[in-house]
Amino acid sequence: MATAATSQATAVDAVAEKTCEPLLVPLSAPTAESRPKERAALTADQQTKYDWLLEQVKSWKEVPSTKGKAGPLTDNEKFWLTRECLLRYLRATKWHQKEAEKRLLETLTWRREYGVGIDEELTPEHISPENETGKQIIVGYDKEGRVCHYLNPGRQNTEPSPRQVQHLVFMLERVIELMPPQQETLALLINFKQSKSRSNTAPGIGQAREVLHILQTHYPERLGKALIINVPWVVWGFFKLITPFIDPLTREKLKFNEDMRQYVPTEQLWTEFNGELQFEYDHSAYWPALNKLCTERREAKRQRWVAGGSQIGELEDYLAGAVEHRIPSIAVSNTIPFCLNVFSRSSTTLFTTPINTTTIYTTILPPSFVRGGLPRAALSLTTTHPIPTLPTQPSEEWILVRVSYAALNPGDVMYMNIIPQLARSKPAKTAAVPCYDFTGAVLDTTSAGTEGRFKKGDKVIGFLTIAHMMQTGTGALQETIAIPAKYAVHLPKGKEEKGAAGLLLAACTAAEQVIDYTEHEHIEDELAKRFGQQQPFDAVIDSYGNQTLFRHSSNYLKPDGVYSAAGVHATSYLHRHVIYSGVVILANNIWPVTPWLLGTGRVWKAASMMDPGLPLMERLVVAHFAKGELRVVVDSEWSFDRVLEAYDVLMSGHARGKILIKISS
Repeated sequence: MATAATSQATAVDAVAEKTCEPLLVPLSAPTAESRPKERAALTADQQTKYDWLLEQVKSWKEVPSTKGKAGPLTDNEKFWLTRECLLRYLRATKWHQKEAEKRLLETLTWRREYGVGIDEELTPEHISPENETGKQIIVGYDKEGRVCHYLNPGRQNTEPSPRQVQHLVFMLERVIELMPPQQETLALLINFKQSKSRSNTAPGIGQAREVLHILQTHYPERLGKALIINVPWVVWGFFKLITPFIDPLTREKLKFNEDMRQYVPTEQLWTEFNGELQFEYDHSAYWPALNKLCTERREAKRQRWVAGGSQIGELEDYLAGAVEHRIPSIAVSNTIPFCLNVFSRSSTTLFTTPINTTTIYTTILPPSFVRGGLPRAALSLTTTHPIPTLPTQPSEEWILVRVSYAALNPGDVMYMNIIPQLARSKPAKTAAVPCYDFTGAVLDTTSAGTEGRFKKGDKVIGFLTIAHMMQTGTGALQETIAIPAKYAVHLPKGKEEKGAAGLLLAACTAAEQVIDYTEHEHIEDELAKRFGQQQPFDAVIDSYGNQTLFRHSSNYLKPDGVYSAAGVHATSYLHRHVIYSGVVILANNIWPVTPWLLGTGRVWKAASMMDPGLPLMERLVVAHFAKGELRVVVDSEWSFDRVLEAYDVLMSGHARGKILIKISS
């Protein structure tokens, strides 16, 4: 995806080539032939460790500091914590997840205290004097698309000071901003050509060790190649002294006095390294051009990050504009927005639904699981899952449905990760397909002798219960499903299948009253203020599981009213958090209702994924949906082959609506 900034810079590149004038500004992109190496897919064990690390990062409450800069994560820091960032620290620690977490937090502390980041202390104005002679230059890309970062010690123009090290850090940050999609490492090119005015331009041992510490500790897995030329014997001795401090994997990336044209295309290799790129350093032209280009790239990524939900764990390729959908495992805030819907008919009912609940679809081969685990570890495409067929002697009406859209729900992950294999019936033990909500078209029907509700070609909205899924292994994340007709209702005329997917489980929407949870620090107080005195609710249906709302429900729910919830929201999918939620659910059911025994004074019932019954489905959901009183808020639509990425978004808990998987047209 080309941005305006990229196109403009490309035009500058073309003009420089045609006129043969020396290039004064950075190049905007690699050559067409430069290709990053394909990234290896994570193993199941690596994915599990990444999922663990992501959950830990999302739970961080504060970044520590001994210099008065402690505090909660800022947006800049969340923006920095991409999926690839977490993976780099895991690789650097040989996949020791606790060590990776420790080092990540240490780097966040260092970045704060060192002044790294947007609008921080290391500004272009502060660093500018260090680069007036062009002792560091960012120009061109190597054959694998790495940004070329040239170090020219012979152009040293300042005396040793902390700003010299800050200069390197500043330039590294600019290199990272210019990295193309699918590339996360850089090419470091060092020319030790002697200065005519200064006899010793090599850094001191202390400064060199500080630089190595920063690179290895706070920029792990960033060095792709280090190409070094004109190495004098003094520098050879210097490198021998610091070799014990260099990581073995880093040492393998060092290339001394080789023909650099084998690593960098000649047209993008500076002439000082035996290339053909006529580049001339003019600080007045280069410095503003470099910072302008980096600012444009950074802001474009930042805008995509915000548009994608400002989530921790975002894909760097998404931020770079290379893919249309984000994934991450993402966390943006401590609260999840949801709608409150009021139906004022014969009775008043409050619905609370997460706006960011997500929905996803799969491919022709259904993703299924046998053993428990999170989606990336448990799911795999199967060729052995039986083709659905209708029963020959049914006791009730059954329908064969070609699924159009499936909607993912947090319950999918609970089903895969929490419910043990022994609790599932034999068909579901062999291979179970997840996903409750769907829309589709009836392909065939059968019934027990009487005329059924459906005929071929009917469009339907469906909702599978957890009991049916555990017994049969059937889930909506497949092209065709055979189900009892009681789990489906007709799609109202004039309504689209996409707009109805995900409707039955979470009834996400707005009727007469909508309250945006994110606008109020204490939503329970806002409810009491608006509805407590004059119009208390007869019932609260909470499809998110907000325990705080239940604890305060006596302020806005009638004494004989019922608080019906989809469970109690778990802070993560880790077993200990889910078990804690289960304990709270148990307490809600057995604790005395009477307030003087410390109860809430209101009855709590679990609605969750049990069978809602056909009458309720048709009356409450379809009737209101047909009249426009209910709507499904869609966050994103995904293709079937990207279901794992969609589950990553679901597990983040911060999508801005339903996540849909398109399975068939």
